[in-house]
Amino acid sequence: MTQMAQRLPPVAILAGGLATRLRPLTETIPKALVEVAGRPFAEHQVELLRRQGVTDVVWLVGYRADQIEAELGDGSRWGMRFTYVHDGPELLGTGGALRRALPVLGDRFFVMYGDSYLECDFAAVERAFLDAGRSGLMTVFRNEGLFDTSNVEFSDGRIVRYDKRQRTSAMRYIDWGLGMFTAGAFARYPPDQPLDLATVYQDLLAAGDLAGFEVANRFYEVGSPQGIADTETYLKAEGRRQKAEGRRMTYTDQHLDEAIRILQQIDRAAVERVVSVLADVRRRGGRLFFLGVGGSAGNCGHAVNDFRKLAGFEAYAPTDNVSELTARTNDEGWETVFVAWLKGSRLRKEDGVFVFSVGGGSLEKNVSPNLVRALQHARDVGAAIVGVVGRDGGYTAQVADACVIVPTVNPEAVTPHSEAFQAVVWHLLVSHPALKVNATKWESTR
Repeated sequence: MTQMAQRLPPVAILAGGLATRLRPLTETIPKALVEVAGRPFAEHQVELLRRQGVTDVVWLVGYRADQIEAELGDGSRWGMRFTYVHDGPELLGTGGALRRALPVLGDRFFVMYGDSYLECDFAAVERAFLDAGRSGLMTVFRNEGLFDTSNVEFSDGRIVRYDKRQRTSAMRYIDWGLGMFTAGAFARYPPDQPLDLATVYQDLLAAGDLAGFEVANRFYEVGSPQGIADTETYLKAEGRRQKAEGRRMTYTDQHLDEAIRILQQIDRAAVERVVSVLADVRRRGGRLFFLGVGGSAGNCGHAVNDFRKLAGFEAYAPTDNVSELTARTNDEGWETVFVAWLKGSRLRKEDGVFVFSVGGGSLEKNVSPNLVRALQHARDVGAAIVGVVGRDGGYTAQVADACVIVPTVNPEAVTPHSEAFQAVVWHLLVSHPALKVNATKWESTR
């Protein structure tokens, strides 16, 4: 930890805002000192940074700055060093405050907001920043409009677009709140002039000089009454867990916590759209064909049983017919096994194709090309397409009439979570009043 602390650059905390959304709570104190879980919020931030190995914090202060400095001091009680840079007589904005603080920030530095609680690996963010060789880095989180309005289009590890005012449907990510910059990123802007940090991000993006880093954990904030309540609940729960038996977090804790976050983030409206599409397929007498590869293929076999038995569909999965699947693979090639099977089954416009997949299929990346070929045929025929997929949904999400994307909360566990939540979603579907026609045994046994 000491070694990590010595090499991490300073963290600039933007804590100069007027906090008008929290009035009257902040009429006499700054937002950084609002009490959360029994302590000033800034102390929670400091202890989080200390656990990451940060030793130097530069507080960019304005409104009631004297109270922040009096409360936190020079940082010595945490074994850290605090420096304070004041906004001055005119408000400079987030970017302007950073421009003014460059002499004490050095060649590169982290930036975060004074109302945010951000749990991630700061050392990993720095490594990504150095590897990218750009002047700036923005951390992003797959938000799907859940915790705030999404404002970032992020694809294949690259920020495509960032705009807080003109949002698009492709913006599924949000600016998470932690950035990293070189001092040169601010050199083009005149000193002591108002400047928004969002402008700096957008200018770097336009110049191809902005890297992106996806984080797994949601953000917490104290910029609103609801944000304070959520953050307090989280911090109290974390405190209880850390104290329980004095034990450290296990992988089981991590995996199940990630599952909880996925449940919180799943697009429920998308699930209802899948229900509607499937109900239409059944109403017009259509069949339902399940397509999946690997673990998703196993899910297809189970789902066929449930949709036939509980929801009254005529349902099939080509992966249940091992002889035909392997013969077609041997004779014709893997890429066409599903489309050939659908053609042999006389897929028609009344039918539906249901995809379970982690990646969703991509010809460009050679990921499940057999799914792509099958879906291309389904589109040509006019059959309905639905899916439960992971990551960005791939080709399935692009062409489906309705699609549930399992949120990525940990890029290292995309596959187990995606395949597990395929089961969660399809069990929801066959239990849904709009689809269920027969009772399950144990629920019907008294």
